[in-house]
Amino acid sequence: MVGVVVRRINRAMRTPARCRRWLDLVHDPFIEGDHTRADHDWDWAFAIPQLTFAVGVLRRPRMFQLCMAGSDFPLGMVALLENERWIDDQSQPAVYVWYLTGAPSAAVVDHGGPKLLTAAVLDIAVALSLNGRAQGRLWLHADPGGGPGLLDWYSNRGLEPIAASVTLPSPVLAQRRNDGRYFQLTPRSAISVSNSMDAYRS
Repeated sequence: MVGVVVRRINRAMRTPARCRRWLDLVHDPFIEGDHTRADHDWDWAFAIPQLTFAVGVLRRPRMFQLCMAGSDFPLGMVALLENERWIDDQSQPAVYVWYLTGAPSAAVVDHGGPKLLTAAVLDIAVALSLNGRAQGRLWLHADPGGGPGLLDWYSNRGLEPIAASVTLPSPVLAQRRNDGRYFQLTPRSAISVSNSMDAYRS
């Protein structure tokens, strides 16, 4: 067991410092060249921060970094909208997870080799949803670059697949079709997913 902390990333006109640390210490040396990972070409320097914060304050864009408690070494990243609309009832708020990633084992071998990093990053979003207006409602899209393995990972973490026949809220995601790679948590299932991480909390 190693201690971890969650750091909030604030909006910046240039690349946020924590995004730069993620790029320099984790993404560029360990992820960028691994084309088996869906996030190998994610642009944390510009596109992700700009896209996240450009949606407007009403949708409450947020970015967080999971770090080692002692060294502040970055372990994971998440960008989300805290006040997106819910799929089943668009009058209800939900957390939409836009980007989610954890450091590969090769990046953290010198830092105690913590496991379940991506699950811990997902837990940030789940906790935010459970403790905010969304009351556990959460949804996300599994990047096609992750193939069937990413679908299995979300299913194994307790997220429920959204049928491809379901219409997504618009016009927020009007430019994207439902390709059958969307997942959700309901208020009830979010509690179960959160409880599964209780053994790792202090």
